[in-house]
Amino acid sequence: MKLESHLPKQSPWLYTVPLLNTILLLLVYFLFTSGFVVQSGITVEHPQSNSRLTGFDRAHIITVPAGMENAIFFDGVRATQAELREKLKANREGERRAIIHADKQAPHGRVIEVGNIALELGYEVAYSTVPPKS
Repeated sequence: MKLESHLPKQSPWLYTVPLLNTILLLLVYFLFTSGFVVQSGITVEHPQSNSRLTGFDRAHIITVPAGMENAIFFDGVRATQAELREKLKANREGERRAIIHADKQAPHGRVIEVGNIALELGYEVAYSTVPPKS
């Protein structure tokens, strides 16, 4: 015995609307979450050195690029020297270490000023370098 359905045939739009809805939701999801992707940082050409320092795994990153007038970046966010001092003061409970990523063409005085700000507030300071090319 063959079973037959007596229900009316459904329109094809009934099946395409959920498909379009799913595609649009995925599109919106990927558009909004693409802003969460970590962007690359500030380009800095480090000076060379043979020395190595350990223990600065969770240290704050202070970047001093070359060419940008008085530009300083604290953990990837641009800041003035006064803002840098305030951000370092506000982080009393966290890690008390800072790594200064200074471009080798950055003004030496600005690099020392930034280091002195961190030292005055009780931070351990390390200057980032790269090993020499062999």
